[in-house]
Parts: sequence; C-alpha cells; structure tokens
Amino acid sequence: MPPASQWLRRIFTDSHFFFALKVLLAMASLLLAGWWLDQVPAAVTLSLGAMAGALSETDQPPARRLGQLLLGLVCFFVAITGVTALIDIPWLFGPLLVLVTFGLILAGAWGQAAGKLGFGTLLVSIYAMQGHVDSPGFWYQPLLLTAGAAWYGLLSWLILLAWPYKPVHEQLAQCYFALSRYLLAKSRFFDSPGELHRGLRHQLAQLNIQLVNSLELSKQMLNRRLRGHSRDGELARLLELHLLIQHMHERAASSHYSYQQLNRALDQAEVLAGYQVLLAELGEACYRLGLAILTHRPFQPGKRIAWELSALKDQLDYSHLRRHYSPELMSPLKFLTRNMEHVHQALLQAEQLTAHRGQERPASRAELARPAPQTFGERLRALFTPNAILFRHGVRLSACFALGYGLITALELERGYWILLTILFVCQPSFSATRQRLTERTIGTLAGIAAGGPLLWLFPSVESQLVILLICAFVFFTQVRVHYSWAVCFITLFVLLAFNLHGTAQGPILLPRLFDTLAGCVLAFVAVRVIWPDWQRRHLPRLLAEAMEANAAYLTAIGRQSAGLEHENLPYRIARKQAHLADNQLAQAWQNIRVEPVSKHWLNLCFEIAYRNHTLLSYLSALGAHCRADQALPQPFVDGLNERLRLAADALRRGSPLPDQPPLPAMTGAHEDDWHILVRQLLNNMALLVNDLHQLAGGVRQDAQAAALG
Repeated sequence: MPPASQWLRRIFTDSHFFFALKVLLAMASLLLAGWWLDQVPAAVTLSLGAMAGALSETDQPPARRLGQLLLGLVCFFVAITGVTALIDIPWLFGPLLVLVTFGLILAGAWGQAAGKLGFGTLLVSIYAMQGHVDSPGFWYQPLLLTAGAAWYGLLSWLILLAWPYKPVHEQLAQCYFALSRYLLAKSRFFDSPGELHRGLRHQLAQLNIQLVNSLELSKQMLNRRLRGHSRDGELARLLELHLLIQHMHERAASSHYSYQQLNRALDQAEVLAGYQVLLAELGEACYRLGLAILTHRPFQPGKRIAWELSALKDQLDYSHLRRHYSPELMSPLKFLTRNMEHVHQALLQAEQLTAHRGQERPASRAELARPAPQTFGERLRALFTPNAILFRHGVRLSACFALGYGLITALELERGYWILLTILFVCQPSFSATRQRLTERTIGTLAGIAAGGPLLWLFPSVESQLVILLICAFVFFTQVRVHYSWAVCFITLFVLLAFNLHGTAQGPILLPRLFDTLAGCVLAFVAVRVIWPDWQRRHLPRLLAEAMEANAAYLTAIGRQSAGLEHENLPYRIARKQAHLADNQLAQAWQNIRVEPVSKHWLNLCFEIAYRNHTLLSYLSALGAHCRADQALPQPFVDGLNERLRLAADALRRGSPLPDQPPLPAMTGAHEDDWHILVRQLLNNMALLVNDLHQLAGGVRQDAQAAALG
C-alpha cells in the first residue's frame, strides 16, 4: 500500500480515533440539524446527552449492547426527571443526591457495565443541574438529554453490527504493542552496565502491568462473545491469537540467568550484542503483528529474525570454543536461545493466522478462564464492609457531593454545579489516583480557560463556534484515555462554548469556572486525605500474601505440566495469570505508596518486595517455559519452596508471627544434562528469593502492626 494509504488506514483503525470519530459523527449531525432549524441551544443540549452516552459506553456484543442501551436510557430519563422535579427543593434534593450517588457507586460491584452506567447517570444528572436555569419547560432536559444519548447509542450500535469484532481487534493489537514494548525494554539488559539493571527491572515490572492488564481486557472481551455463541472463523482466529500471546508472554517474562553475572561471565562478548539485537527484532515484529491485527492486513515477520537466530547460535558456539564456558553458563544460554526460537515460531504461527482471513477455520476447543458467579447476597456481604474499596469510594464521593452542594447552596451559586462535575472526575478510589487527576484537572482547566477568552473574541459567529465545539469534543475523546490534561483543556473549551451558544454567557464565565474547579479539587483532595484514606501500605501484607500464594500455585501447576499433563491447559493458564496479576498488584502498590505521606523505610520495603517478587516470577516463567513432560521436577525441593511461601502467606493473612525457619538449602548436582542444570539453577535462585521474601514478610507484618497501633 502507498504510505499515505497506510497512514490513513492506521489512523482510522486506532481505537481512540475511531471512538472519537463516532462521537463526532453523532454530535455533528445533531448540531448541523440544530443550526439548520435555528435551534442551536436545543442541539447543544442534545450533544451533551450524546457525550454522557459515549462516556458511559462499555464493550458488549451487539445483542447485549442494545439491552444495555435501553437500560441506560431509562436510567438517564429517570435521573434527569428527578433533578428537574426536585432541584428547587434544596432540603430534599441534597439528601437524595447523596444517597443516589452512594447507590450508583456501589453498583460498580456488579461489573464494569453497571459501574459505567452509574457514572454516566451521575454525569448526565449534573448536566441537567447545570442547565436547569435555562430550561424553557419541565420536559425539555429529560427529553433532549436522553434523546442525545439515544442517538449516539443507536449510531454506535449500528457501527457495532457492521464490525462486531472491531473492539476485540483493537484490544488484541494493544496486547501485542505492549509485548513489543516489553521485549524492547528487556533487550536493554544486554547492553547496559550492571548498576542500571535494578532500574531496568523496575521498568519491566511497570511494562508488565500494562501487558497483563491488556491481556485481561482481551480475555474479558473474548469471553463476552464466546459465552452462548457459536465460534465462527474470525472469532476462532482471534481466540488463537490471544492464546498465542499468552504463550509468548511467558517466554518473554522468563529470566534464565542473572544479567549482571551474564555480562561479567561473557566479558561483553559479541554474543551479548546478538541477544540484544535479536530481542529488539522480536519486539519490532510483535509491533508489526499488532499493526496487522489492527489494520486487518497479513502479517509478515520477515526473514531477518531467522538469519539472526542462526548467526547467534554460530557466534555462541564459536565463543564457547574460544573461551570454554562452564556448563552452568552454557546451559542457560542455550535455553535462552531456544526461548527466542519459540517466540519466533509463535510469530510464524501468527503469520498463518493472519494470512487468509476469508477462509473458514475449525472452531477452537480452547477455553478461557471465567470467574465463578457470585450470588446477590455474597456481593452485598463483600460490599458493605469498611474494607471494600467501592464502599469507601462511595462514602467519600457522597460526602464530597454533600459538601459541594452545601457550598453551592450557601453561596447561592446558580451555575456552581461545575463543582460537582469536577468532584466526579477528580475523586478516585485511591489517594495517588486522585492526586494525579487533581493536578491534571487543574492544569487542563487553567489552559482551557486561558484559551477560551481569546477564542470567544476571535470567533463570535455561531457557525465558527459550532465548528470549534466539534473539534474540542473530538480531541477530548481522542485524549481522555491517554493524556487527561489535554482532554480536560478541550472539554473546558467545549463547555465554555456550549454556555455561549446557549445564550447564557452574558455575564463573566471564565473566573466562576476557575473557582468551581479549584473548589471541587480541594474538596476531592480533602475527602481522600481525611475520610477513610485508602493508604496502599495498609494493603501490603494482603498483597504480599496473595503474591506468595499465587507463586506457589504457579509452581505447583508447572510441576503438574512436567508430570505429563496436557501442555498449556486451562488450570495452568489460570495459575500463570493469577501470579502475574498478583505481581501487578504489588508493583502498583509501590507506585501508589511513592506519592503517599509515608516514611522512606516503607518506600524501600515495598520496593524490595515488588522487585524480588517480579524476579521470582521471571524465574518461574522460565521454569514453566521449559518444563518437559518426560522429566519431573525434584519434588522434595519444590515442596519446600511451596511450603515456605504458603506458611508466610498464611501468617500474613492471620496477622500472626511468621515461623522461624532456616534458609532453604541450595541444590547440588553432578553429571547433569543441560535441562537439569537449568532447573537446578532456577530453583536455587528461587530459593534465595523465597528466603528474602520470607524475611521481608516478617518486616511487613511488624510495620503494619506498628502503623495500626500508631
């Protein structure tokens, strides 16, 4: 394809761009009709409804999307009607606002769709509060805001009917892009000095968070389409590509040897450069594969990787003849090379999967993990407890709304509901997320207000302001999931222009919006800082216990694979996924603790735990990648590792002292083949890390008890 055609195809298949394009199409049709009929204020109200509908949209198959749309429209209409009927009765409206907010936040316990619907209902309710003064009649806002959401929902549903698997293609492409970034970052271990390796390990842990989260979203999307539906050729192909990247992820996450020791042992030989170049090439190929999935084009891995693999093997053999490497070094290097071969073979499989999209494929018999359904009573019992994140968030947001509404009422701010809008976007479940949103919201609002005055003065005509309004909405939806500050800047411009087109901007609107934003940010910050602050250090004992249990389960599943069970079966994939999810939670906890008011001791402790757990998971991944059905693992040593992990996890959960145990001994061996040498080294490295984690777990328990008493 010509470069221009490739660029256009890439742009139009980008998930953020396509989402924004749908919103632009819905809003443009509404605003154009309003301008043609000389009903611009009504068209602006319709476009606000379309925006609320877009922000509350979730991924669903076409049939379920239609049902979700109808339920959402009913909720929108009831909420807006309630606002219109009760907003002039403050003593009744205030308490109802707080109670309804609390209930809508708790609805998130019933899944992402319910959580998004609750957020959208709150958002459209605040839009109705803000526009109540200008409403010419009782049913004006309930009908128009709901109709705007219905128009966007119908348009989005029709697009989904035309391309039912487009969201899955987009998400699966993001998985391969994330794997590409991970491999490119890992290649830097081979050309960086040893003092930088700890920082690189931390960067890998952060990239692993993105990759595992992307894989989880991809799995959820596929599960929604696999449940109760026949698997056509395209869905079978997407499922195979998802299972393929899970296999590649285990290979990519593997560590066969300490990179610092490897650099010293090889003495910066040409072999290091070969590994670095090959990993970078595999990362680039994964990016091209993601792009092929996104643009529906055949994937071509190219012949360069095969040539570099052959050259690397020759260079390794030549270097070994010259320097006579020990078996303890050569065995991991051989399996590291074999690991890259497996990634290359997976890319060749992906080439076949993307080569003939029009041909039917046999339905895959593979299954994806699905969470066990909970009863209504179980959900309620888990939800109504102070330890539940949603319960705490619901209390904080409701308290924020109560304070914000009280401020609006006390100061008689007729258009002060922007305070509630700011609180809704800024107040997040955790302190770190709220702090980040607060900064981004303030900077974005200041930039939007600074640009709003000149734009209103330079473009006074209705037509030019409608065009700018559409541009602002489009840019907002392209950036809202990527760069929140930019998104806030353009949504601020959008709302300022909407006020002006409503004909309600005769008075000053820039400074009041700035005051409302700052007031909302302050209230949100105080709420997460004072009302049941969800400090991540409180969760560290539980997160470490979950990580230890997940690592033990992963090691057990690896042992069963080596005992001759079917390779890559569902229980094995579940255990592997749970270990990565638990590792992600630890890495995210350390990121959050960095911005919380804690001592340096807590920061160092959490970093050491996250660093060692991720390293342990890397060795587990290498063991899982190279397990052999004809060779069993040394069961007594594996049982010792599992027992140490589970005892520490159990003590952390119960808050009891950890049992004093001697360090796990190292395995020894003689006259071993390459596989046994690799297994012995991996298990010894894991034993050292398990010993360290056991000691760190004792420190976590003592510090957690001291913090609770303090």
